[in-house]
Amino acid sequence: MIKRFTFLYLAIIASFICCRSFAQGSYYGEDPKVFDGGLILGTNFSQVDGDTYYGYHKVGLNAGGVVYVHFTRVFGASIELIYSQKGSRGEDVTESPLYGTHVEKYFMNLNYVEMPVTIHVIMHRVDFEAGVSYGRLLSSSEWVLAGQPVNIDPVANRFNTSDFDYVFGVGRKLYRGLYANVRFQYSIVSMRPNDRIPVGYGYGSLGQFNNLFNLRLMYLF
Repeated sequence: MIKRFTFLYLAIIASFICCRSFAQGSYYGEDPKVFDGGLILGTNFSQVDGDTYYGYHKVGLNAGGVVYVHFTRVFGASIELIYSQKGSRGEDVTESPLYGTHVEKYFMNLNYVEMPVTIHVIMHRVDFEAGVSYGRLLSSSEWVLAGQPVNIDPVANRFNTSDFDYVFGVGRKLYRGLYANVRFQYSIVSMRPNDRIPVGYGYGSLGQFNNLFNLRLMYLF
């Protein structure tokens, strides 16, 4: 159910950005500056590929600052400094004739400071972006709520301190300096190798990868 509402939410926002009509003028205004700086506030919807769960159930903060450089009215680039909360949420419910209903809940919290660098192309007043992002892990936690204790060692089961993602996004001007942005990120290399995943909580042999969408508002000064 959460997964269904998450994708509905993303579809509504994407449709709003891509289809809403605006007054005549360029994307950045009549006289765009060479540089723009601004603030970002948004939400991450995350999952981890390579665990035993699916769905963008982990909701976290995506906030920071951005600097744009405009080469032309069509081409530009940006660099950001972002605090980003990623991770995973999962739940298993099993029924037993002997013990009744058994519920196991899984939690993974990953807090990064990230530096995305993206190239922008503006077509029909829609800002398309693509690039890469470097993330440095600030803190992490992982635990399971179950009837039997689950041993997760913060050293033996540690995550990589660096995460490299590719980034794709689309944005649209809402009003004056206010912009909306939808972005997809995915780890280029695993953020935790297979041999450090807790036993019973990994899938496949390639390790684990951050997989997320984020919905953001940006205000450019």
